[in-house]
Amino acid sequence: MARPPSPTVRRRQLANALRRLRLNAGFTLEEAAAHLETSAATLSRIETQVRVPRARDVRDLCVFYGVNDADQVAELIGLVASARESGWWDAYSEVGEQYATFIGLEVAATSIQIFEGLVMPGLCQTEEYARHYLIDAISPGRDHAFSSHDIEKRVEVRLERQTILAPSSGMRYALVLDEAACRRIVGNAQIMRQQLHHLINLSEAPNITVQLLPFSKGSHPGQQGSFTILSLPQDVSDVVYLESLAGEIFIEDAQDVVRHRRVFEVLQQISLDEEATRTRLAVIASNLEDDP
Repeated sequence: MARPPSPTVRRRQLANALRRLRLNAGFTLEEAAAHLETSAATLSRIETQVRVPRARDVRDLCVFYGVNDADQVAELIGLVASARESGWWDAYSEVGEQYATFIGLEVAATSIQIFEGLVMPGLCQTEEYARHYLIDAISPGRDHAFSSHDIEKRVEVRLERQTILAPSSGMRYALVLDEAACRRIVGNAQIMRQQLHHLINLSEAPNITVQLLPFSKGSHPGQQGSFTILSLPQDVSDVVYLESLAGEIFIEDAQDVVRHRRVFEVLQQISLDEEATRTRLAVIASNLEDDP
């Protein structure tokens, strides 16, 4: 199943290409902006993916930068159209700008590596787990609590996101999950048992790796915080995604991405292997007691 191009990634590809062409040609933002008869601030927004340029502007910039390859120019102009397209998530008013950016990167990722210390990742949540987590954990921290409609729409978004886990999508998914996330009951014991068995089933897919980091391992580098590493297509920087009460953060600095990859490798090394993880998850699920 070929995944459709992500407009989020197309915007990044176009912005990166235009910035690279300008730098290679030796022009400043001000000089290139003057050629377009616009402001340096406007061109900066184009180069930082905030704004999608017009096809005419891309063609004019290519001429100004001395790009003579007709195929290259046509490819860049083609990116304009695809960058303006809507992703499926744009149909949801409940999806904010930062969340939309994350989903747009997620759907284009060739691989995703996640360390999660406290909660099941969204891509792995069952419908009931997601619903109760949104109500009990996310809604209280908002300026305005979620309505029932808000909750259901956000659950829909989470379930739609999960389609990228299909083996036919070509995306590889690796999760290291702290035991705390498996012990913390979300909803009730029955919902949690279903969640753990769902995770076991997911882990049997050929493109998905799930490893449990047990309490017995003591301190570990993941205690500094959960993170998601998104490996993206060529010409787009890989991204580390962090989520907190203060908002969502996208880290693209190459050294920071390498640092998170190094930590993830350590976490994988000290975690249970895949088969031992499935066994431990089944034991945890069987030991959950229903409320009296």
